Amino acid sequence: MEILGFAAGPYKTNCYVVRGEQEVAIIDPGMHAHDDLVEYITTNNLTVDKIVLTHGHIDHTRDAGAVAKRFNAPVYIHPDDAFFLEAYKGSGTKTAMLFDADNMVSPPPELLHDLVDGETITLAGEAFTLAHAPGHSPGCTLLIGEEYCFSGDVLFKGSIGRTDFDWSDPDVMNESLRNVVLKLDDSLQVLPGHGPVTTMRAERTSNPFLLALQS
Repeated sequence: MEILGFAAGPYKTNCYVVRGEQEVAIIDPGMHAHDDLVEYITTNNLTVDKIVLTHGHIDHTRDAGAVAKRFNAPVYIHPDDAFFLEAYKGSGTKTAMLFDADNMVSPPPELLHDLVDGETITLAGEAFTLAHAPGHSPGCTLLIGEEYCFSGDVLFKGSIGRTDFDWSDPDVMNESLRNVVLKLDDSLQVLPGHGPVTTMRAERTSNPFLLALQS
């Protein structure tokens, strides 16, 4: 398994490509990710096995529908966040305008699948456990493998996801940090939705939001 990553869109959202021998899984294809993904996949004669969305915010989902249609690939998202795939359209908010939400392609309903807490999903032949970790959004989900954890916007290097958005909840986030994040193995490399890669050991010992919950 090989993991490639690049930042896409106005918020520099990390998009990851998890590659096996002939197929890839794509995690969080944000705005402007489509063209780079198409070029990489077609040039290397790869197949898109699945697209996984760690949560529903538009900076993580903007190009998911277009990529799904291009490769006829299933899209996975927690059901509590599925509404976000349409919520920005016509809203007239600054975020919607920044991400050109009205021209966002929605994943076809027949390609949508649920991420279910406690179940596993296979990315390039490796099993990842799904852990529901709401707070930043209702459906935030961690993908936890033997070596890597895709943390979306739950956990960053030295920080955590904001909880001052609509449908965010700081108390629920704290519960997710206590009951999900702090139970992760220290050896895991954490691949977040924004910013650099970190490790669970480093975050447990230096992240001020996690330290506050352990005091």
